[in-house]
Amino acid sequence: MKISFPIFILISVLTTAVFGLPGCGAPAEEKDDSGSGPGAAPALTVKVEPVVRTEWAGTVAISGNLRTLSKVEVKPEVGGRLVSTLADEGDLVREGQLLAEIEQTNYQLAYRQAAAALQVARAGLERALVSAEFAQTEKERADNLLKSGGITEKDHQAAATGMREAATQVGLAEAQCAQAEAALAIAEKALGDCKIFAPAPGIVQKRFFDAGSLLGPGASVFTLVDNSRLEMECVVPSYQLVSIRLGQPAEFTTPSWGERKFGGVVSAINPTIDPESRSVRIRLKVENRNMELRDGMYARGEITTDRQKDALVIPRDALVPEEHASEYGSVFVVENGKAVLRRILVGDGRQDRLWVREGLEEGEWIIVERGPSLKDGSAVRVLSDAADSGS
Repeated sequence: MKISFPIFILISVLTTAVFGLPGCGAPAEEKDDSGSGPGAAPALTVKVEPVVRTEWAGTVAISGNLRTLSKVEVKPEVGGRLVSTLADEGDLVREGQLLAEIEQTNYQLAYRQAAAALQVARAGLERALVSAEFAQTEKERADNLLKSGGITEKDHQAAATGMREAATQVGLAEAQCAQAEAALAIAEKALGDCKIFAPAPGIVQKRFFDAGSLLGPGASVFTLVDNSRLEMECVVPSYQLVSIRLGQPAEFTTPSWGERKFGGVVSAINPTIDPESRSVRIRLKVENRNMELRDGMYARGEITTDRQKDALVIPRDALVPEEHASEYGSVFVVENGKAVLRRILVGDGRQDRLWVREGLEEGEWIIVERGPSLKDGSAVRVLSDAADSGS
């Protein structure tokens, strides 16, 4: 087919115009400020959570063992053979309840002997009183005879001496009676001590002897514990002492009861600090009306020292700690698709949360899970659906 010259020129011009336009032919590599273009580092996937405003309770961590305020060793004041035990381990006993008995035969004999000795002493007193009365009469008779000249001075002195001696015998007899009465009281008490009573209410923790055992005075027969009143002794660093006050509430858990919480109150703060550990001992009073806690249980918890109503709170995992121990730290905040490292002032912390005093605002999204390649300014892709909807 023959093409005319003007048409050929027109096709050539159009071809040059089309293929000479920018973007036609092989694509040129472009710069992508978003970081998603060719040659840029891919966006890192991160998990975020918002900065929330809530009430924050300042706390001091504590741990220690529970111990009873009443632990009594039941010991007899007399020795002898144990003839009966009336309580077993685990029994709840009341104050004054009979727990055991010691053979009474020897103490009954000692009581009878003391009673007989008292009778002898009283008889001696009666005899001394009769002698004293006779001596008094003789002295009065000698006085009358001396006035009438019917008696010599020597005989009068003898009568006076006899009266004084009789009075002395009365005093001696009275002392012997008092001594015999005391001995009888001791024998009576020893006889009564053969019965062993509970000196305080509690639970029998340990019984050391069975019936038939021969005991010495002061040997422990039972151990009684009263778990209705417990205390927890723990040690805290001395720098936290400034925030602890008497009467502050505390909560704790025990391995026996899992996550169930129990309460206590700070009841005592040791006035001295251990020079080696730089720590101070404190005690908590623990109510145990339902008898669910036991002496010797291990407990872990915290004392509530103060409360902040409008505190900014973040997860602990978000914190990038300082190289040296400090109340400052850093977190990555998501801004316009990038991770921005921001320094914050931490007010307090607990197991998984932190109270932030400065550096963040409510509603900002912070990165809580990050990889080692995350840097300040890295492009990020948010994994959290909440963050995606919020942005």
